[in-house]
Amino acid sequence: MTVPAFVVAARTMAYLTQRQEVIANNLANANTDGFKADRITGRSFDELFPEALASLDLKQGAVRDTGRTLDVALETDGFLVVSTARGDRLIRGGGLTMDAAGLLVDQDGNPVMGLEGALHIRGARVEIEPDGTVVVDGARAGKLKVVQVANPATLVKEGVGRFIATEGTIAPADVRMRQGALEDANVDPMTGTVDMIQIQRAYSTNAEVLRVLDSVLGTLTSDIGRV
Repeated sequence: MTVPAFVVAARTMAYLTQRQEVIANNLANANTDGFKADRITGRSFDELFPEALASLDLKQGAVRDTGRTLDVALETDGFLVVSTARGDRLIRGGGLTMDAAGLLVDQDGNPVMGLEGALHIRGARVEIEPDGTVVVDGARAGKLKVVQVANPATLVKEGVGRFIATEGTIAPADVRMRQGALEDANVDPMTGTVDMIQIQRAYSTNAEVLRVLDSVLGTLTSDIGRV
């Protein structure tokens, strides 16, 4: 049973390393607006070896008021759509702005899409209504495009808060957004820190198991050699 025990301990350490990497990335993005955490769970593989499984947690983060006119937070499921050089991408709102041409863009300068294309905003007063309608100086300028993904498990993170939809999107039945607000990351720093400590302890325990097994195997090999 010594060799299988080696394998179990080694695979457990690999699993713990993957968990640590995921949690560390979550903690690093705890202050990133709209960040969605990845979660790692373990399951039995052949009833012996743990296997790391990752999933995207789309749970709503806390929404905080900023008072900034072009900050937008979705208070329902769904995503805004931005047009990038690599195609349409999905975002969970955020700090929007206007470029020199008067287009509504994200922080990287990508146009934020409305139902009828890019949104041009020219005027002194901008209002974004709860259903996504954009009103500039009292006149309707368009409506923000909001979509849902039929199978959220197919979403791929691109970084900087953007997602790639690898399957089709649908229009949500209900849209609620708040102007002058941002959605926080759905990361609990305290829980993440506790998890990191537990992982480090478990890793150290398995490393000690490997050390003991190596010693036992060395002793057995020596004894067998003498016989």
